Amino acid sequence: MGSSGSGNFSDYSGRPKTDSGSGSSGGSSGSDKCGEAFTASLEDVASHDYYMNHGSVPAVGTQLTVEVRGRVVAVAGTDSVGSLPTRLNYLARCLQVGFTYTGVVTASSNGTNPQVQADFVAG
Repeated sequence: MGSSGSGNFSDYSGRPKTDSGSGSSGGSSGSDKCGEAFTASLEDVASHDYYMNHGSVPAVGTQLTVEVRGRVVAVAGTDSVGSLPTRLNYLARCLQVGFTYTGVVTASSNGTNPQVQADFVAG
């Protein structure tokens, strides 16, 4: 058993498959992603309000929310803590339609490259 084709790039048209069969192709339609919990390692922590105002990262257990401030960011109180990875950009639309997200810092470290990791749930 194996794949069919000649093994040449000419076998690939570059167009998405348009099969309308009844099989499942996996993935998500996007309509239910808004309600899913997620974990994120925050980006650019040292350049966000929290680190600049406090000189350190938030402690484990710190409560967070998610907002759009140019990018989708995690916020503690009124201070942005870090940007969420771009793979989570769909959350901007979820926030627009009324979803909210709360989270908690699960790991954090100071140093030359401050790090914050958090778990979030839809509210």
